[in-house]
Amino acid sequence: MIRLLPPPKSDEDLFRESTMTFGEHLEELRQCLFRAIWGLAIGVVIGLIFGNRVVALIQTPLEKALTKYYVGQSHREVTKQIQRLSEQGVELPFSAEAAAKFVIDHQVLAEEFLISPRELVTQFELSLKEMRRRWMADKGSLEQALNVLQKMSASPDSKELEVTDKAVITEAVQILRRHIGPGTLSEASEAFGGLIDLADKLAAGEQLSAEDSHLLRNGLQRMIGQLASAIESVQNTNQALAGLVLATRQEPGSFEQNELMHVFLWRPAKEDPRIRAKSLSAHEAFSIYMKASFLLGAIISSPWVFFQIWSFVAAGLYRHERRFVYIFLPFSLALFLAGATMAFVYVFEPVLTFLFQFNEWLGIQLEPRISEWLSFVLILPLGFGIGFQLPLVMLFLERIGIFTLQDYASQWRIAVVVIFVISAILTPPDPSSQLLMAIPLCLLYFGGMALCKFFPRKKENR
Repeated sequence: MIRLLPPPKSDEDLFRESTMTFGEHLEELRQCLFRAIWGLAIGVVIGLIFGNRVVALIQTPLEKALTKYYVGQSHREVTKQIQRLSEQGVELPFSAEAAAKFVIDHQVLAEEFLISPRELVTQFELSLKEMRRRWMADKGSLEQALNVLQKMSASPDSKELEVTDKAVITEAVQILRRHIGPGTLSEASEAFGGLIDLADKLAAGEQLSAEDSHLLRNGLQRMIGQLASAIESVQNTNQALAGLVLATRQEPGSFEQNELMHVFLWRPAKEDPRIRAKSLSAHEAFSIYMKASFLLGAIISSPWVFFQIWSFVAAGLYRHERRFVYIFLPFSLALFLAGATMAFVYVFEPVLTFLFQFNEWLGIQLEPRISEWLSFVLILPLGFGIGFQLPLVMLFLERIGIFTLQDYASQWRIAVVVIFVISAILTPPDPSSQLLMAIPLCLLYFGGMALCKFFPRKKENR
């Protein structure tokens, strides 16, 4: 026989500590919103200082996905082009497998170009002539500087350089800077150590000692000798090319496709301009900076904003229920940040890879805009952060007696359907991001059931 308990005699004691009028609720809401907005404003001010770094950071997943996309595209194109050239009888110094492996291992992009050998020979001859002319001018200037030094050593009584001699030394310093150092004409740059400093001192009007003057003269003589050797090599090359240039001019009107030369140009993927997101208007960069600063400000101020939200919730609860708010607050914040971090670290790149496949399938050139990407960045982490509150919401509702563990267990099929619907709302319209949110949320739903089971609500006697 079931015995029903009599209703409480009065609700006064039950609601005494949480009784608030409608006006008091509005006042509490106004104060919490005001404090939350002030915290958000302070966070945005801090975000303005580091906004440029945030813009660079949020582009990292996009750059990784774009690099993977273009490297894969280059891998397939190189393999296909080399196989096609091999079928045409064109001999290459590497196989298709080796080239494809090089693209993947070193993350480089390969582009095929067709070059006319006749045009190349003609342009090569013109470039060598210009190079020879420039080096001969540099050699002449260094010889003039050497003559100035020899004249100074012949008349040690002269204290100052003449204006024309000073201009000659100054020009020699500029020539030495061009030819001494890594990647320049002089490979043994350490052999000319201190030569530019000595020439600088002389051009500035300082007096050199006899030893320094001797070192400077010897250095200029070595440099003049290197220039002379280089000029002779260029001259010999020009003579060897003379016959080829003459042959290319025999039939200037003829041009055949089979005479074109296939050349692959290799470029590191990180230096490709397509890897970076693009801005298509003058004001778009400023708008992106402000949005990124607001995003950082929202993350910085999120603990304070969450505290204000839960404070407003606690104001309308009974005394025995308020303690749950202060227990759930740090866990709520941790789950929000965990969801946002998961979206940024683990979700962005797979989603972008999935979406980029449609560009390749449809043959559409991919050029993502930074504004559209930032909108994507703002939506997805926010949706994941809100969705990850599910276990705490379930535990909170179970604590205050709205739902029980049996309710959660019996309605789990409906909960899964609701989770997929909410995931579709909180994510961009693509199945990959929806699945990447729905699957963790389903796991979190069963995790919330485990929390309710292992931390049951205490029975209280009224």
